[in-house]
Amino acid sequence: MIHKLFGNLRMVLLIQVGLPMLVLLGTVLMLGLGFINTLAEERLQNDLKQVARAIRLPVSTALETKNFDQLNTSVESVFYINEVYGAYLFDANGNFLVSLGAVEPSQAQANRAIEKTLHGEFEQYENISGRSVYSFFLPLFDLSGRPSGLLQVTRLKSGIEDELSKIRLVAWSGFAGVAVLIILVLTWTHRRAIGAPVNRLLNGMQEIEAGNISHRLQATGPHEIKSLVAGLNGMLDSIQAAEQLAARQRLAQAAMAEKLRQSETLAALGQLSAGVAHELGAPLTVIDGRAQRLMRELDGPDQARQLTDIRNQVQRMTRIVRQLLDYGRSSMNYRQPIALDSLVRTAVKQQDQDEARTLIQQGPTLFINTDHSSMDQVLSNLLRNAWQANPEGTVTIGWEEASRQEVLIYVQDDGPGIPVDQRERVLQPFVTSKTPGEGSGLGLAIVQRIVREHGGRIQITDNPAGQGARIELIFPQTEIHKA
Repeated sequence: MIHKLFGNLRMVLLIQVGLPMLVLLGTVLMLGLGFINTLAEERLQNDLKQVARAIRLPVSTALETKNFDQLNTSVESVFYINEVYGAYLFDANGNFLVSLGAVEPSQAQANRAIEKTLHGEFEQYENISGRSVYSFFLPLFDLSGRPSGLLQVTRLKSGIEDELSKIRLVAWSGFAGVAVLIILVLTWTHRRAIGAPVNRLLNGMQEIEAGNISHRLQATGPHEIKSLVAGLNGMLDSIQAAEQLAARQRLAQAAMAEKLRQSETLAALGQLSAGVAHELGAPLTVIDGRAQRLMRELDGPDQARQLTDIRNQVQRMTRIVRQLLDYGRSSMNYRQPIALDSLVRTAVKQQDQDEARTLIQQGPTLFINTDHSSMDQVLSNLLRNAWQANPEGTVTIGWEEASRQEVLIYVQDDGPGIPVDQRERVLQPFVTSKTPGEGSGLGLAIVQRIVREHGGRIQITDNPAGQGARIELIFPQTEIHKA
């Protein structure tokens, strides 16, 4: 990602800065080359003219004295300059006197040139025997001022074009060098002034993304990057302050929720008064009656049975009181990942019922975050209710994976079941589906409270295997199973 961002920044810099600069330099170079080409062409032509004018006097003198050796020597001297392609000397009638060069003008070309020189020297591009040349025509005069001949000096047009091509090549080569230099300078500037500060900025952001929210970025580089860093640091400070405030609010909400739960518990215990009179009144009456009878029949054979009844009623009272205490007590004990197999088998063994009546459906190896005390209480209450639903029947307990995030523990019996319209009510305190005097109505209420404190939920359905009820407990699955 960092290299991609750097590449994009570098490309933007080259396109939006380097490219316009190179286009401007290229435009200036093209305009300059047009001017330079004109000057260079004129210079090459002037060189040829100077050569022709340099031999005018000796050629005119030799022509007047008819010294042909001197004519040849003078005309040949122009070839000491490499630019000369051909040199031709005509008399006043257009006849060739000297012709030096690879090609020779036609007589018609010579006649036309003689006519034009009547108005003075001139120049032109022309074609001589298929060769494109530049020709300079210089009229010759005798001592009396009358025309005595014509000197023509030529140069290949391709030679001039070659010189101009060399100039263009040098110019564009220089432009290419300047372009490369500009790109290198821009790249180096980007790396030093933009790349390094942005690299530090991105490294700091990656460290923050990794979880170090207390890390702050260093304000280095251009003013714009410093402003960006200052803004990001300010945003991080605000986020951290907001997270701290949210954490404090969560703690406050948890404390308030705990107080609310305690208030609800007290309110539920307030409802206990009516139930206590009914649930504890009858056992106390029996105890009192049996005690009075024992006082009258101390030596009777019924003494053992009477004492047994007294003990059973006292145990019932003790169990009701214990359930009241369990309902008002929080289960927020130390929790750890515990296997469901261990929780189920421990709960079954701790009951006084015949284990042969309990069928354990073995499920996969699953874990929940809990403590043994809370889950023993939950499962024991469910098993006790299931056994009481049909004392002669069979109770099934098992577990399975409800989803990748949840596990399900179920207890089902083959008793009469729980009607649909009562399934929500039986989870409330002091509400029971049993006959009066057989239950306190706190068992399922305690189960629901503990399940909710574990972040789970409880469902009551029909036994899918036949007659009876099925209680399902759904808990969050601990990460130890997913690892």
